[in-house]
Amino acid sequence: MAEQKQSAIQRIQVGLVGLVVVLLFVILANMVLDRVSDGPQTGGVPDAAPLIADKDATPDEPLAELGVTPVAKETDAERAAKDAAQTPLSPAPAR
Repeated sequence: MAEQKQSAIQRIQVGLVGLVVVLLFVILANMVLDRVSDGPQTGGVPDAAPLIADKDATPDEPLAELGVTPVAKETDAERAAKDAAQTPLSPAPAR
């Protein structure tokens, strides 16, 4: 009977040591992955354009503001035509 009790205690101890070892491995792997993800990013394009839009960018082009697409610059003639199209025509004079 004493032998069964000692065997049970030994199995419990081995199980607990196994759980502690697995827990330590998980903690160690988590620390390594955190350290790797926090390190400097060496991959990617080193000469990439910044994502900050120019001050000249038009506000109606959100992709251009993010630097995803190039900004189409308006010429003075296009601005004048656009302004003329947006201004309402004056009503005809009353008789």
